[in-house]
Amino acid sequence: MNPLLVVGLAATGLVAGRGQRAVIVRYAAPGPPAPAAPAARAAAPAPPAAPGPPPLTVEVTSALLLGALAARIHPGLVLAAACWLAVCAVPLAFIDAAVRRLPDPLTAAAFAGTALLLLAAAAAGGHWHALAVALLGGVALAGFYLVLVLINPAGMGMGDVKTAASIGTLLAWSGWRFLIAGGFAGFLLAAACGIALLASGHVTRKQHIPFGPFMVAGAFAVILAAM
Repeated sequence: MNPLLVVGLAATGLVAGRGQRAVIVRYAAPGPPAPAAPAARAAAPAPPAAPGPPPLTVEVTSALLLGALAARIHPGLVLAAACWLAVCAVPLAFIDAAVRRLPDPLTAAAFAGTALLLLAAAAAGGHWHALAVALLGGVALAGFYLVLVLINPAGMGMGDVKTAASIGTLLAWSGWRFLIAGGFAGFLLAAACGIALLASGHVTRKQHIPFGPFMVAGAFAVILAAM
């Protein structure tokens, strides 16, 4: 482990978090209210709360994730692919949690950047077999989610399918067992959270919780624990 790299990427996560917050606000938060009349402005007790997630949640999440990846992932180009996916996945998770949507620009950027950086890693180290498995893994996980969408469109959406392509690609770089473990971890986390929310009365059986955050959390839990 390179402590300077860990600290540097954690600091990069803090800085990147500001841009990620802007992306989250753009896709998930309502726009600013229309200007009020002078009398209404005078009577207003306080300015409205800032849109988006609570302060520092995005920044700290990105800093911790990038720092942890720096401590666990090598070589450098594979680390770069993991960090790129993390930078895209954090706003995707926050947006999906807020509005149950995974925007195409982010899912496309996540897959394109991850695939290109893994292509560079394969070219640099001659890991062409790993790249082939990674791409097949991305297709396999996306195909699995597509089947789930066709079976139950109310439970998942095409955004989950597109996100699965990039997550599956990174997981499968290290082998099929990582792909299976990462995919299963997302469902396990979602089930545990759903049971807890039902037991606490925060949701009912008819409500659907967004799956994107659990997909992301499960994948990176496996990446950090096993890769």
